Amino acid sequence: MRPLLLALAVTALLTSCTMDGFLFNSRPLDEYTLADSVIPTTRREVFTLSSGDATIYGYYVKQPDSLRVEPHPVIVYHHGNYGHLEYYWDRVELLYKTGADVLVYDYRGFGKSTGTSSEASMIEDATAVLNYLYSRTDVDTTQIYHYGFSLGGFPALYSAANLHTAKGVITESVFASGEALIQTGTLVNIPGSYLLKGEYNNVALAQKRTCPLLMLHGGSDTFIPFTVHAQSIYDAARQPKTLIKVEGAEHEGVPQAFGYDFYISRIRAFIRGN
Repeated sequence: MRPLLLALAVTALLTSCTMDGFLFNSRPLDEYTLADSVIPTTRREVFTLSSGDATIYGYYVKQPDSLRVEPHPVIVYHHGNYGHLEYYWDRVELLYKTGADVLVYDYRGFGKSTGTSSEASMIEDATAVLNYLYSRTDVDTTQIYHYGFSLGGFPALYSAANLHTAKGVITESVFASGEALIQTGTLVNIPGSYLLKGEYNNVALAQKRTCPLLMLHGGSDTFIPFTVHAQSIYDAARQPKTLIKVEGAEHEGVPQAFGYDFYISRIRAFIRGN
């Protein structure tokens, strides 16, 4: 991965372009094809909403009334930089098994969502998603949790720090900032602003938020190394905060390395204990 990033960085510098295209590795899609073995089609609702001049697509996954407990948590899943929400549906299934409702959506240019993503558009999209949640009469707005994977850590932490009050935020494999991502990914010691338009400053957002923070990060993540990124965010973040180093986990492998049952129980304990 690093040789590819280094080549992209050199190309960006020589052509006065940026690496934002790599950061947003989107895949447009005409229709979503989602598995129904864990989440029946009757338990999910597709929604669309306006965000600036774009249309955002997503799904709200709702627990059966027989399994619903009060107060009832809702997890907003902010996915990573690749593909579209269909690629992350197995993650939504795991979170659904915690007993929470789950909202997942596609950023601009991902899946069926229109437009082109940027730091500013991610903020606008996250704001639109939160406004949608607040408009639903079946949502307990005191029980909203944000979960951000990789790139999704930015809108998750931004939402918890700056938007409607969050009950808690969970990050998985999240980078410290755009500049730190450039430097660890390319081994080039240059300002991140040379290669990225946005700051994506998750350290500052973690400092600002006041709700409980649970951080999960793979000990074998060579793309976003634990010490430079997870430890930096954790050290800067205010209490309450918890950081779990998942030994043997690479960038996308935290749930598997944790063990799926333990992963589900750990997330459930966090959303039930706050």
